Order: sequence, then C-alpha cells, then structure tokens
Amino acid sequence: MAKKLSESPLFMTDNGKTKFKVNHRNTFGLNYGLPENGGTCPGATMGGGGCLDVRDGLKRPTCYMAKVTQIYKGVGARLQQNTDLLAEKTIAEMTDLLRKMVQAFVDNNDRQHWFMRLHYSGDFFSTDYAKAWVQVIKEFPEVRFWVYTRSFDVVEYLVDCENLTVFMSVDPVNKNRALEIYQRFREKPNLGMAWLGPGAPVDHRWVVCPETSGVISNTNESGACARCRLCVDRFRSKVRNIQFVLH
Repeated sequence: MAKKLSESPLFMTDNGKTKFKVNHRNTFGLNYGLPENGGTCPGATMGGGGCLDVRDGLKRPTCYMAKVTQIYKGVGARLQQNTDLLAEKTIAEMTDLLRKMVQAFVDNNDRQHWFMRLHYSGDFFSTDYAKAWVQVIKEFPEVRFWVYTRSFDVVEYLVDCENLTVFMSVDPVNKNRALEIYQRFREKPNLGMAWLGPGAPVDHRWVVCPETSGVISNTNESGACARCRLCVDRFRSKVRNIQFVLH
C-alpha cells in the first residue's frame, strides 16, 4: 500500500526560478503590499527605487508580484487563502499551520530537494509570525530555507536559525536603516543583503544575480536558483550580498 502523504491547508507554489526539480512546490507566499492595503509587507518602501515605486509611466508598482497577480488571477487567490489562514492567529496556531506545511513538503520530496524559499510574495507581517517561523525552521534542521525581507525588526530572531539564510532587501528608501541593522548582525554567517536595481552602495561588495543578468537561465528541469545557489548556500563561511539588476 502506498504511503499516505501529509497535507496542509497552506498552499506552496512551483516556481520556475527556485525549483530544484520538475513540479517542485518549494516556495510559499502571502499577499504583497502594505498591511493597510491588505498586504503583509509592513516594511514595503514607497518612492524612488522602492519596491512599491510607480515609475516609467506605469500604473502598477515595481514589485513583480503586482504584474504576476494581475496576469495570473489564480496566484492572487492562493496568496489570499494563505494570508487569511494566518491572519490574526496566535503564535501557537501559526506554528501549527506552518509546521504542517513544512512536514508535507518534507514528506512529498526526497531529501536532496529539501530547499524552501519563504515569501516569494509577502513578508513577515508581525513579530509573532516571525517567531512562529523560527520555531518551525528549527524543528526541521535538514531543510534549507532562504528568505528576502524588508521586515528589519524581526532580523534579530531570524539570524538565530542556522538552516535559514536571511537577505535584507535593500533599496534607496530603506538603505540607512538596512545598513544599521546589517552592521549590528554582520558577524552572523547567514545574514546578507539583497539590493534591488542599480546603484548598490560601493562600500559593500555585491554579486549580481546571474539569473536577472541573463548568465544563468531557468530550464524545464530546474530553476536558476538550483544551479547558482548563491542565495541558498553560503560562500565558505559567510553568505554573499546579492544585487538584483531586474525585479
């Protein structure tokens, strides 16, 4: 009799860039945007170079999820479903939901494919939510997680997870605050910065994401992240700072 695989009410997505195999649902997302607009990104940035900047005559913000959800209506429905399930829950309730999701991911994938990206859309919307993730991540030490976040206030909790790589999403709007937090925790080997667009600060070293620069392409079998792994693995003992030339 075939093994009954775990299931979860939270929905994970097969992403062409982050997948390590065909049909690899290894990304998790929530509604993007500011909380007052129904999103989960309290650190979203407005203005020139920000993730919610509106430029070049376009009506939608820079954030790539604005385009994705406009084109693919089903994606927005799944993000709303995940957001509704976690919103206004206690730490214990969120921990239980997230644990079931990661357990289902582990049960449905071989060990060689235990790589999970948090928040391809959305962010850590509260300290309690971040703490719930910290507890779950520590319960699955053989799973490699990575995340990009503008919720800088929760970085102090996230960097204690040895199997989580944390990238602070930095842009001209939040640069000063980001550099302040980064300096505070820069000795943590799993903490790096990710710069959106051109103009990365010259007093820090950056590696350009080879997918956004066209050096590595996604294929039907696996995404560029599985082949590059700069955001997944650490370079020697410390994660590298990444620059995304396109978003």
